[in-house]
Amino acid sequence: MAHVKTETLKHLILLLIIVVPLFSLGISNHGLWSADEPRVAEIGREMAVTGNWAVPTLNQKPFLEEPPLYYASLAITFKAFGISDKVARISSALFAFAAVLVVFFMANLLFGPRVALLSGLILATTGEYFRVAHWVIVDGALTFFVMSALYSFIMGYLSETNRKKLLYYSLFYVACTLAFYSKGFIGIVIPGLSVLTFLVIEKNFKEIIKMKLWLGVLIFFAMTLPWFIALWHQTSTEYLNVFFIHNHLQRFLPASLAGKISDAASGHHNPFYYYITELPSGFLPWSILIIPVLFHAFSKSDKSGDTNVLSEKGTLFAKCWFFAGIIFLSIASTKRTLYLMPIFAPIAMLTAAYIDSTLKSPQSLTKIGKIFYWVFTMVLLFVGIILTPIYFYIKKLYIMNMPETFLISIIVLSVFMIALSIAAIRYFQHRDLKKYWISMNASIILALLFAVTILIPVLDNHKSFVPFCRAVIATVPVDAPLYGYQPDETLRGAVPFYTGRNVIETEDLQEIMPLLKRNGPFFIMIRDKGEQTEKELLNTGKLFVLVKQMMGTDRTLVLLSNVPTQSTITIGDPFEKIKKEKTDKAVSP
Repeated sequence: MAHVKTETLKHLILLLIIVVPLFSLGISNHGLWSADEPRVAEIGREMAVTGNWAVPTLNQKPFLEEPPLYYASLAITFKAFGISDKVARISSALFAFAAVLVVFFMANLLFGPRVALLSGLILATTGEYFRVAHWVIVDGALTFFVMSALYSFIMGYLSETNRKKLLYYSLFYVACTLAFYSKGFIGIVIPGLSVLTFLVIEKNFKEIIKMKLWLGVLIFFAMTLPWFIALWHQTSTEYLNVFFIHNHLQRFLPASLAGKISDAASGHHNPFYYYITELPSGFLPWSILIIPVLFHAFSKSDKSGDTNVLSEKGTLFAKCWFFAGIIFLSIASTKRTLYLMPIFAPIAMLTAAYIDSTLKSPQSLTKIGKIFYWVFTMVLLFVGIILTPIYFYIKKLYIMNMPETFLISIIVLSVFMIALSIAAIRYFQHRDLKKYWISMNASIILALLFAVTILIPVLDNHKSFVPFCRAVIATVPVDAPLYGYQPDETLRGAVPFYTGRNVIETEDLQEIMPLLKRNGPFFIMIRDKGEQTEKELLNTGKLFVLVKQMMGTDRTLVLLSNVPTQSTITIGDPFEKIKKEKTDKAVSP
């Protein structure tokens, strides 16, 4: 037992040494990026300023897409460290880090220390998970509490005494409720379906009685009723309807049923098979191994000869969690790669268990497995080879201003990735799979660290709202009202966050015309696409462009006024060349 604890501690320390830099670096070196970050950060700022912890608001209007837990964590961060985009990602990083620890302890319980280490590393270095860890978004909190709930369940399920079962099942219900507080009923449905599927396949219906479902209902209402009452008291039944019907029932019913409830169903509608293509991209680079991983998970015997009842239950539990989750998400009407976050943990554990089986017995690696190992290696080698050519291609195409050290960093990363991939090939040929995976993981970790410490700050020069908001502060007098024409959530979040000024929202041109007749300067902002809205406002003949910031090939931020100016302040256009080429082609005969 002491040896097992020592091994667990050693693997945990190694995981911490790797994961802490991955999640702490790069969270404060760039501004808020669209589309989610400005909105979410501003909701957290307003909660910190107003002290209203019950009702999230955006631009001083109730925003009820999600319950307030993640926004409250942001507000606490802002109160502790000050309101800034430099600290806005602390909550996401902490939730991501905590979830990696949960998957470590869960995998350690079910499969042992080495699978626990591999599970934590795989989850932490999965593309979409890593992105969310560095993103101001609620899904990190949802993922942590869903994982905590299912860890509590499996602890309770494996407990031998009723006292321990009661304790862990109570924690399961608490974690499910906190998952609800993070993103709504999806936080209850995914763990609930996962547990139900597992118990049905196990044919252990008595465990449902031992779980005391009545206790779960009691805990849920005890924890949520105060919030529902506060929501009703502050916003009336109209906003309860917005929360329950529009932002939950419509989002997770099939599109056909959601449309029957309301014609204004939520966006992000995609076909049933959407996640068949999105899971491989979101789970990169580990999705390269997904075929041999699933073959191994559904094989009747482990050729390494080291299976036990606990690991078999762990494999079944992970499969139920993964497939129940992905089927539910596929049936739901709204779909985004982001929504896969709560089911990355089980596929990470299955991938880790597969890799561990090949480490125990390299000769058990099948022909299919060897092929995908080679593909995994070649992909990383190919990435290392093409990094420098891609740099020169992008620099030439977009005429992007990049620091001189950026090219040096690209070359250094490329050399390391190529060297590590070549070393991995040699280790694989000699069946030294332990050193093979050390080389592969080192290559992945270096690439991720490069992305968050070197690449992201360069891209921030072309994606940040900060220059535009600074120009607004310098241009618009403090006592002048600031209008937004058809402002989206991004504009309603970014401008108040960076300027501290709320946007007066206008949706129709007829609302603007009377305002232009008033005495004094008039200022209005837009977040435009293809310059369509800008042309609409300029056609009034009474507005002039003061500030214009290019964001991408067709997005712009524009500040207009009824006071003409001698010259427009234009803030950076990294895509000027490609836009000019498109224009030239359009007008050429």
